Order: sequence, then C-alpha cells, then structure tokens
Amino acid sequence: MEIYARQGDLVISAIAAGHKASLVSQQDLVLAGSDTSPHTVAGDVLAQVEPTRTLIRCVAPTTITHAGRHLPVRLVPGDYEITRLRERGGAGDRAVGD
Repeated sequence: MEIYARQGDLVISAIAAGHKASLVSQQDLVLAGSDTSPHTVAGDVLAQVEPTRTLIRCVAPTTITHAGRHLPVRLVPGDYEITRLRERGGAGDRAVGD
C-alpha cells in the first residue's frame, strides 16, 4: 500500500487491484465530514464502505473535494483505500476531524 494523497483528515492510499471487496456502485460518495462540509468523491465509483475504511475503484478519472476547505485530489483509474487519521491519547483512540 502506498500513500497516494492526503486531504485534511483523510489518507488516500493506492492499493493493488484484485482485492476481495464487495464493491457496489456509488454516486457522489461522501467519505467524511458534515452535511455542510463533506469530503465527496465526484461521479460514479465502485465502493465498499466499512467502519474504519472505504475501498473504492475508479474506472474513470475523478476528484475528491472538500467543500472549499482543501484543494481537490485527482484520482486516476485504480483502486484506493481511504481512512481517517486517528489520534491516540489518555482518553483512548478517536478519529481526527477537520
């Protein structure tokens, strides 16, 4: 796995094709964020959403946007794992939000 990009609290890693995920077609997939500030994959992708990560397959070039907070991340066709940064401390493990 190779880190492809970061966008705020998201880490986007390129992964080898052929992973055994149950991918489902998604339109404008929201990865994280609030209703007013979502991280969104534009257009159609195949995805498997899990509690700690999202696997996506892009069959055409697309972008991840974050409502004007960060520059868009361009994704070329391929497979990606998207996770949120985690923070560890005295209160335990928690997701970081931006």
